[in-house]
Amino acid sequence: MSIERMNVSSPVLWSRARFLKAAFGTVYATTVVNLAHAGDAPVVRIAASHGVVSAPIWNVSNHAGRYGFSVEMSVLFTYADQQRAAQNKQTELATTGINNPAIIVDQGITNLRFIAGQQFGGQNLILRKGVIADTWKALEGKTIGVVPGTYARVLFLVAAQEGGAELAKIKLVNVSVGATALEALRKGDIDGFVLFAPMTDQVVVEGIGYYPPKLDIGACSLGPANGGILANTDFLANKELALNFMKAYVASIREMQDEKAFVPVATQLAGIKPDVAREAFRNLYFSEIIDTNAIVGAAKLGPRFGYAKSDVSRQIEQVVDFGPLMAATGKLQPELSGTPPAAQKLVRR
Repeated sequence: MSIERMNVSSPVLWSRARFLKAAFGTVYATTVVNLAHAGDAPVVRIAASHGVVSAPIWNVSNHAGRYGFSVEMSVLFTYADQQRAAQNKQTELATTGINNPAIIVDQGITNLRFIAGQQFGGQNLILRKGVIADTWKALEGKTIGVVPGTYARVLFLVAAQEGGAELAKIKLVNVSVGATALEALRKGDIDGFVLFAPMTDQVVVEGIGYYPPKLDIGACSLGPANGGILANTDFLANKELALNFMKAYVASIREMQDEKAFVPVATQLAGIKPDVAREAFRNLYFSEIIDTNAIVGAAKLGPRFGYAKSDVSRQIEQVVDFGPLMAATGKLQPELSGTPPAAQKLVRR
């Protein structure tokens, strides 16, 4: 069992997608999947993982033809790999994390823009059945597994500290893969863990663990925002295609907000059972809204958690582009920024 004591400020970076790769033990490398080709229509290439939180971007293929383009998906597991694909023009778009804009600015990357949100929630604290904690301080003395370098880990540490817990008194351990975390929880080697859908939801469905009613990592000052869409500037220069993509993406988001539409996509995408997909749906919310407060807040924390060398929060506006989203929806930037009410309702307080 690979579990090790960790340092709170550990700088090792893992994305949710890298964790999923380890958790499910499947290697896709840079496999390309062609979807929805329509004659001579322009092809939009997108890098994403098979995670359930990426259901909207995969589902774009079901709407692309209506807006005059086709989709080619490159299956890459890490946000870092997906980002590089878009940066190096191997793809036009990629899924990304809330802290990735800070990484982009910190690394001096100039040809990428964060153009839409994708999901809120979908990552949280799970406690083993029988372990009781109704305050963050009650976690002191308990052993909690985390995946190093993930934004979920950042949210957990921020939420616990803001909730009054002394982080030094929580026994944090690194869990290297999903199977390890699941076995550790089942055996009682850890009291809980901070992981992502669908692993969190699988644990709940199997009756091994539960979401503690008052301990939600999204209740912290950063909020529950969790992921979005990057585009490279060459793609955005083709305003007609960028607009058509965004219209299809918003249509896909709306469809994935319906549980009946989401479940078959999620089961096929992540290879999970329908009951796990339904549990995941109850604990996440898809939206194109961009939570700029969360992105800026994450940028301020970059030096503390090791994904940026300095606080680049004042430069974040350089990489967030509301233009395509505003054009596709007819809404103004203030209407497209923040945490949607439906996502706020998911957060247990």
